Amino acid sequence: MKSIGIVCEGPTDYILLQSVTDHVLEDNNNYKLLQPEPNLMGEYGNGWKGVWKWCADNALIKEQIMKEIEPRLDFLIVQMDGDVSRKERISHCWCDSNTCEFKRNRNPLDCDSMGTNARQDCPLTLPCADHERSVEGYQKHLKLLITGLLKDLENTCVVIPCDSTDAWVVAAYDKMNHIERIENPWETLISKGKYYHGLRIHGKKKQTSTYREMSAAVCNNWEEVKKLCTSAACFESDIIRLAATHIGELE
Repeated sequence: MKSIGIVCEGPTDYILLQSVTDHVLEDNNNYKLLQPEPNLMGEYGNGWKGVWKWCADNALIKEQIMKEIEPRLDFLIVQMDGDVSRKERISHCWCDSNTCEFKRNRNPLDCDSMGTNARQDCPLTLPCADHERSVEGYQKHLKLLITGLLKDLENTCVVIPCDSTDAWVVAAYDKMNHIERIENPWETLISKGKYYHGLRIHGKKKQTSTYREMSAAVCNNWEEVKKLCTSAACFESDIIRLAATHIGELE
């Protein structure tokens, strides 16, 4: 049994990551939700910006956090959906091709708090010239972004599901090829009707109880999900590697 910290975009991502990790490691592990905080009203809020802020603010004390939690954490999982690279301009603010005068001198997230003009005057356009507009390009970009924020990835697994963790759900139920290339699979496929494979869907809102059932389906069809989603296969190899190190047992 491992003790694992999770930094993710939201509650349904947390549910899915827990379920899959237990399935892959064949154990009921202990989990600590580091981000977002359970009430979603904490210091960082939820969503991808909350993941960014947590990584930036806790990079220098990451090891301390892991040691001070009881039981101490063996490793961390950090999740950010690939759609961030596809549609969020500010995630590309530190790219070499960006000519913004504030690059490297201002946290890109601060632009959101500076009013409409700051966003309208942003010189960055998508697709970013430095990153290929593809599943592989999105994953590479965001992994490098998180690496830059955390400074190192020792004891840390970074997972970038494309276009989101919902792609793993569709892969499990529909066995659909190229699912990682479909934009917003929740709205495009899962929530198009009132039911999805017999599960009641409440519009765009994701119910945690429904997502637990979906997570079980992902685990039951995990081998197929790995074949259809490169992010799933990478996630499995990373957590197996981290679990084998027994980091949390070191003094």
